[in-house]
Amino acid sequence: MCGKLAEDGIDFLRVGSELSCSPLYRRHLLATRVQDCRTACQVRGVVAGTRVFCGTTASLNACPWLLTLKHFALAIVDEASQILEPHIIGLLSMQTHGEPSIGKVVLIGDHKQLPAVVQQTAREAAVTDEGLCAIGLTDCRNSLFERLLTRFRTASGYDPRFVYVLTRQGRMHEQIAEFPSLAFYAGWLQPVPLSHQKGQPHACPSSNGIARMLTSHRLAFVCSEPPALSTSTKTNDVEARMIAAIVHQAYLLCGKHFDVERSIGVIVPYRNQISAIRNAVDQYGISVLHDICIDTVERFQGSQRDYIIYGFTIQQHWQLNFLAGNTFMEDGAWIDRKLNVAMTRARLQLTLVGNPHLLARNTTFRQLMDFVRARGGYLQVPEARFCQGDFSMPAGAADISQPQEEG
Repeated sequence: MCGKLAEDGIDFLRVGSELSCSPLYRRHLLATRVQDCRTACQVRGVVAGTRVFCGTTASLNACPWLLTLKHFALAIVDEASQILEPHIIGLLSMQTHGEPSIGKVVLIGDHKQLPAVVQQTAREAAVTDEGLCAIGLTDCRNSLFERLLTRFRTASGYDPRFVYVLTRQGRMHEQIAEFPSLAFYAGWLQPVPLSHQKGQPHACPSSNGIARMLTSHRLAFVCSEPPALSTSTKTNDVEARMIAAIVHQAYLLCGKHFDVERSIGVIVPYRNQISAIRNAVDQYGISVLHDICIDTVERFQGSQRDYIIYGFTIQQHWQLNFLAGNTFMEDGAWIDRKLNVAMTRARLQLTLVGNPHLLARNTTFRQLMDFVRARGGYLQVPEARFCQGDFSMPAGAADISQPQEEG
């Protein structure tokens, strides 16, 4: 958010600690701006003279005085579907001189992506108070965003007086967005479009099979074999080596445009697998690749990379319960929040790596594999040959572009 404001030349104050603020924006910190103030009147002057303030709910809750000093015409709450009511209700009810401190509130979120992480069980979070249940507050694990969305839902859709659905997305290439759009958003998602979302084909510079996969299919599924030996069901060395090989080829394709913060990301369900993949990547001896983001889908929400590799990791059928453990049904369709987040992190190319026999036991995963297979991006190659790039893409696969306009 700070980056976008700075990019557009909008002055702002960042509320919070410098420890959680990028060095690029520390000059915007409230503490930095008021460090030369000698009186409370001067501090009030700095606050009154600034129109835009940024901060997390935690940092703003720690500065209640700000909302008693200044009236805000508008509050925009991003990732609102991840914010529980107790974390935001105090801010929204603050007053300035006897009047609401905030004139209007816009909540932006996606209930089809991951909600807030809550430790309480459904029984512990259940609300029994009649007054609270009457306003739709029946489960303390739900966000204010979800409660209001449910409240404003009608038989014909959402009440347009209160709910607006954004259908244009500017992150994913349209071929990556196609499955999430059809499976989770009833086909509503459309590209803005930006230049990277509708790239034109060009020739692949390498004869390596993985490189040709990355340059011929925006979405690919690579079948993995079960490990011969495994010390844990939360690590999969076969997938780790295959993913490392994909990372290596993606790095070579990026060339001088490689950016550790933007180019390549790996998503897996278990933290144990993160170490296995990082060790496999390190075997290629490219120091900058050690620092690419390899993390769980929960930690990846809100991020994006040009290339995303999603490794399913699982080795036993009962692990499907964890892998698809954040799923609900809406309008007759199963919404897999984890899969939705994982797939929608990719800008230019998304590769999925997993055991097809296990994944086929889940309806959504089976539909995903069928979707990729129908578009020629489904690969079943032995691990050794795959990692060496010793295979060919299906006949008739057209190369796709790898635009570098942002390098």
